[in-house]
Amino acid sequence: MRLWEMWATGIFLLGLAACAIQPVENAARVTDTPTATLTPTRTPVWFPPTETPTPIPTATPVPTLDMRPGVGEVVAKDDFTGNNWKTGESEAGRITLSRGELTLAVTAERGVLTSLRNGTLPGEGYLEITLQASLCRPEDVYGVLVRATSPRDGYRLLFNCSGFLRAERLKDGKIALLQDWTPVAGLPSGLLPARLGVWMAGQELRLFVNDVYQFSVRDPVWTEGSIGVYARAAGSSPLTVTFTALEVRALDASRLPTATPIPSPTP
Repeated sequence: MRLWEMWATGIFLLGLAACAIQPVENAARVTDTPTATLTPTRTPVWFPPTETPTPIPTATPVPTLDMRPGVGEVVAKDDFTGNNWKTGESEAGRITLSRGELTLAVTAERGVLTSLRNGTLPGEGYLEITLQASLCRPEDVYGVLVRATSPRDGYRLLFNCSGFLRAERLKDGKIALLQDWTPVAGLPSGLLPARLGVWMAGQELRLFVNDVYQFSVRDPVWTEGSIGVYARAAGSSPLTVTFTALEVRALDASRLPTATPIPSPTP
């Protein structure tokens, strides 16, 4: 083959090669073009789970302690219509009995009035009496005596007009403190009518106000006597206290505790 033929043949082959390569480059360009990626959609939850509520624990019932065991039938009653009480007028004030009420009206500065019921009452039992004070200053004092043999001997249970309660023993006029002033549970004001209850068995006295337990005391000195009422003004202002509806119930000895610790007062 001549030289010029060889040169022409080479040129021809190079042209064929260029034509063969061109589709590949175009294909590469098509392949390199990015395609759109489909984003998956979240599958709907038609019945989503719900939180199970934590059950609230229920309180276990606790039996209520019977603070007045053995209380039975009424054995003594006084509606304050007879002549069972000492009445009259003195320098300290006056004591009157009228329309079913015994009234102690203290008029003297720091005056004291006491009235004792005639006869005796059961030394053991549950005694209730209603008290109400008026014209009462916070430090004025009023209350009752139980198992009393005189105004100077017995147990004295006192309210003040700030709503506190106290228990004392009187012997020959001397005071022995059994329970110092304690706020009366369930009685927001000392001026409201208060139904005082005294459970008396042996050496123990348990005090209640409007059926709410207050506290207990123990003392061996007095075992029987009567009941008295008491009022004392703290200053020169007058003090008036009325007493109504006295009632005493017997205690069933078979239902009394033999040895019971003194319970704590109601909060």
